[in-house]
Amino acid sequence: MPTVDLQGGPVEYFDQGVSDRILILIHGAGSSARIWHTVQALLATEDIRTVAVSLPGAGGTHRPADLDAYQPANYAKVVRGVIDALGITRCAVAGHSLGVSNALYLATDEADGLEIPALIMMAGGAGDERVAPSGDERESIIKAMRERPPGRDAGTGHEAWEPIHLGLPQTIRDQLWDDIVANPPERAIGQRISGRRDMTPFLTETDTPILVVSGDADSVVPLSATLGMYAKLKAGTGHLHVMHGVDHYPNAEEPVAVADAFATFLEGRL
Repeated sequence: MPTVDLQGGPVEYFDQGVSDRILILIHGAGSSARIWHTVQALLATEDIRTVAVSLPGAGGTHRPADLDAYQPANYAKVVRGVIDALGITRCAVAGHSLGVSNALYLATDEADGLEIPALIMMAGGAGDERVAPSGDERESIIKAMRERPPGRDAGTGHEAWEPIHLGLPQTIRDQLWDDIVANPPERAIGQRISGRRDMTPFLTETDTPILVVSGDADSVVPLSATLGMYAKLKAGTGHLHVMHGVDHYPNAEEPVAVADAFATFLEGRL
């Protein structure tokens, strides 16, 4: 897969479609850019070019030893690095799960010289503050997580995971699962101990159109949490799409519906 060489190492990305209408796709905490595979193929037929980025520790992207590299503020810098390397100056941005925080950091901290005409937030909560643990608490969390067995259960874990990823071709599902199993422990630890800024001021003040997407059967980020983000949006900027019976991974469970919602929202905005 193609990579961009940034400070720290190579960053894997998947680029589909030929268009000046560009959407950047940011995956969640344990996944890789492969989770967007079917959505990317579908959006390419809607005259939308998509670039899905594998964040540090995911897929073929470099794996920093520094735990602080695995936090939304740094992830946003990495995504911006890929955007700049590809010569993109105008793009919409979509985040899934933890990718929502990453997208918000991109829009607030890493958008100088970059036009972002629309944002999409899928299954990512309300953008509330999370205080990073410090001192003994931080060290206790790190110690406990390092003592966990490496990798994921290849049996029961996969059995629960696969049914909500059937919107991906079998070969892509297998590759995505391999990416997940291969996650370095530093990735989960760094994300667990990272803090997040309260994004309420941005959400309530921005004029950027924002689409909020969730499944009503989300078992990771409850629908109520994602609706909390929608409730914060400035009047006239927010758009909501709730998918009945869908769990936490709409991009892999119901990619046709996701691509349709994205394309409809972006029409006339991108």
